[in-house]
Amino acid sequence: MAEMAIFIDVYKCTACRACQVACKNWNQLKADKTESRGSHENPTDLSANTWNRIRFREVLMPDGKIDWSFFSDRCRHCDPAPCMEASKIPEAIVKHETGAVLFGEKTKELYFQDIRDACPFDIPRMDEKSKKIVKCTLCIDRVTNGLKPSCVTACSTSALLYGPKAEMLSLAKKRVKELGGNACLYPGEEFNTIWALPDTPKHYGIAEAPKIHNYMFAGSKLFSPLGKASLAVGLIGYMRTRTERNQ
Repeated sequence: MAEMAIFIDVYKCTACRACQVACKNWNQLKADKTESRGSHENPTDLSANTWNRIRFREVLMPDGKIDWSFFSDRCRHCDPAPCMEASKIPEAIVKHETGAVLFGEKTKELYFQDIRDACPFDIPRMDEKSKKIVKCTLCIDRVTNGLKPSCVTACSTSALLYGPKAEMLSLAKKRVKELGGNACLYPGEEFNTIWALPDTPKHYGIAEAPKIHNYMFAGSKLFSPLGKASLAVGLIGYMRTRTERNQ
């Protein structure tokens, strides 16, 4: 099966949260307890029962106007995936031929904090009852049976598209050019969930892809084809990103 990807055009997102609900429905995920916080954003974070969450952000622009931004926060399905490198148990975390990074039953044998800390985007969560580590699966059970991911099917504005990765990247790059200004491809070409952001990741309050992602892994050690100096820079960038994320 060809490598696939989800492309999300943030400009077209109306924050209806149909994708969020579809994810819960298809994966039979329970509802999280929510409360009014002066924002339409709910729940407050990803969890073992919430694998896709629409983030709401209000930003005061230089002209004094308020920009209300939305972002579908979910697993980026990295390639290579840092969570796989952090796993010490074979086949606990695997990369499917479609590009999906999958967490299996054996994740309950892993030390959860190691896996969560390895993710530069803070995505993995642990189910307290089963002790499995969980996240978006790119609806692997649907796509391997000829269906699109549930979130893509539910999107009424075509903000979410799914198809061969090369095709999705082409659409994303074209869209970025159309948007102009600070628009960018996020988080990068090495991922299987990609966004066309009308503005910078900072505008949306999301972590940028750390430079360390561009390095190759050799066993449990990092190997940089550019040498030790470049690796050091990558590590510093990675740690800075994680520090900002956790503030």
